[in-house]
Amino acid sequence: MITIWGVPVVATVEQVIKDIKLQLYGTGLLKEINNTGSDLMITCPFHKGGKENKPSCGVLLKEKVLRDKKYEAGTVHCYTCGYTADLPQFVADVLGLENSLAGYRWLVGRYNYSAAEREPLDLNLYRGQAQKSSYMDEEEVERYNRELLNSFEACEYLHKRRLANWILDAYKLGYDPVDKTVLFPVRDTEGRVVFYKGRSLAGKHFYNAKDIDKSSLVFGLWELCNGHFSQGVATPDSEIWITESEIDALSLVTYGLYAVAIMGSHISDAQCRELERAPFRRYVLATDNDEAGRKGAVQIKRMLIPKGFRFTNLRWDTDLKDINDLVKQYGDRWVDYLTGY
Repeated sequence: MITIWGVPVVATVEQVIKDIKLQLYGTGLLKEINNTGSDLMITCPFHKGGKENKPSCGVLLKEKVLRDKKYEAGTVHCYTCGYTADLPQFVADVLGLENSLAGYRWLVGRYNYSAAEREPLDLNLYRGQAQKSSYMDEEEVERYNRELLNSFEACEYLHKRRLANWILDAYKLGYDPVDKTVLFPVRDTEGRVVFYKGRSLAGKHFYNAKDIDKSSLVFGLWELCNGHFSQGVATPDSEIWITESEIDALSLVTYGLYAVAIMGSHISDAQCRELERAPFRRYVLATDNDEAGRKGAVQIKRMLIPKGFRFTNLRWDTDLKDINDLVKQYGDRWVDYLTGY
């Protein structure tokens, strides 16, 4: 824990700098971070286009008093170009925020959420499964994935949905042969599978893990930040599509686009925070083509535009309900039925 402007912030300086580096993902800034014990030495983002080879910018790890002047943890000073700022001002400068107050709000809003939200939940991870831990064991994830790849019926179902073969492994989709249900793993920002969404092969029926708040996470966001795409790594300038269902998001990924799913028509506060922590700010609203989807799109804009997000709106020139229906019906011409993109 550090103190910023007299307010305790539930984070370390190193955590903040690494999170900023993630938000600057793809720019090459802060490419090197070295902990010396008293400072973090980082490549300065303000001279040589942020591309210096040897870190020359120091960030105080702890509060320091020098010649009767107190410097808060997080104070930044570049020994080459002379840039000096406290942590809120540094956050504002490096992320392009309006002023140090905006930087302060970024810090407090990002790290000072309630303890209840920070604690891992003790969850049943899939439809009444006995509770083992807060996260699905990766060996179980791999086992479900092998069940999928070995099931002609499950693979045929996903192929009819026009999903590319590589997606089945990249997203570690699974299959429960007992219930004949395709499983979509939903990961947190650390890459851990918190729960599965299930989709029955017998029809368009969804199953949620028991006692799970599916609105706490964004499907596909971890994969988006970790480059699991045939078309290359997503960058902060990439345009991301927001859909309601996982299969809609994966349909878009199949066509070389970047996409996430909020697993419902409306976005939650927790999901907004998840998106704020990611480096992406340009989105296409691809919620369902119905009244709930249109209301959900309005709500998403209302909640995220004030946070600096920008959106492309779509008009559906068809009565079909969602992205996957478009892909199944029109194949490679699906985008011709969306005005605005």
